[in-house]
Amino acid sequence: MQHTTRRQTLAALAGATLGGLGLPARAEAYPSRPVRLVLPFPPGGSADFIARLTAERLRPIMGQPFVVDNRPGASGNLATSHVAHSPADGYTLLVGVTGALAINPWLYRGLDYVPERDFAPISMVAKAPVIVVAGPRSGIRSLGELVERAKAAPRSIAYATNGMGTSHHLAAEMFSRAAGIQLRNVPYKGTPSALQDIVGGHVDIGFMDLTASIPLVSTDRIQALAVTGATRSSALPSVPTIAESGFPGFSAETWIALFAPRGMDPADVQRLSAGVNTVFADADVRQQGTAQGLEVAGSTPAELQRYLAAESTKWRRVVETANIKLD
Repeated sequence: MQHTTRRQTLAALAGATLGGLGLPARAEAYPSRPVRLVLPFPPGGSADFIARLTAERLRPIMGQPFVVDNRPGASGNLATSHVAHSPADGYTLLVGVTGALAINPWLYRGLDYVPERDFAPISMVAKAPVIVVAGPRSGIRSLGELVERAKAAPRSIAYATNGMGTSHHLAAEMFSRAAGIQLRNVPYKGTPSALQDIVGGHVDIGFMDLTASIPLVSTDRIQALAVTGATRSSALPSVPTIAESGFPGFSAETWIALFAPRGMDPADVQRLSAGVNTVFADADVRQQGTAQGLEVAGSTPAELQRYLAAESTKWRRVVETANIKLD
């Protein structure tokens, strides 16, 4: 008994000595240095806004700076690939978006990442519907009128989007099939130029970014016909959903969520997810998101994993049905 006690004492002393020599039993608590949030869009816009607000509010909660790193290009594939091949230490994270994670894998050949294989979900950040708008010269005042005119003259109505293969383009394809109509896509290089041409009467309607459209809808420069989400947007509560407008069950959302490279320590993932959810529990943060047309809300990693899988299945079906392929 005395020998056992002596061995335990010696072991404890050895552990204390090793600790004094700077050899801790576990690594430093995460995070111990600044964290980069890689965003596939340029500065400005709703995704950049909510990423920066999240970064700002995470700093006091997590004890380290969170810095937004804007890496636009290749329809979001550039930033997404960069994070997929970064060290899984939690210091390079992805502000993931609908296109790069749920649509592009079905559109582009030879992508060097597979979302469900290469990323560890952390938390949802925000969702937003696409808004269907009509220009003042189009004469279209409701979604019903749009469908009626499109059925009477297939492909006579052109709609603007922010590019081929984007979530806005695919939301339009999804709606066209639900309504049994044929529309002509006019892809633009970005939302501002598309909205400018809708206001100017150069294109009839648009499937547009909600945040960018709010000022034009509010000043009656364009007519809001519907939003594509399952529920009305808090930013424009008087605008009906497509589902309410005669197409029950229709839902197409854009979203922003936080991911890490696969292999990040699960305990650190859970700690970061809890921090993000603490940020979004703040009423001021949610109100700032609403003003941008965003429904801000967190999630657990498991909830985000299930959501990504469902979104991937949905958009794959749309891409295959519409037979869209991009190089």
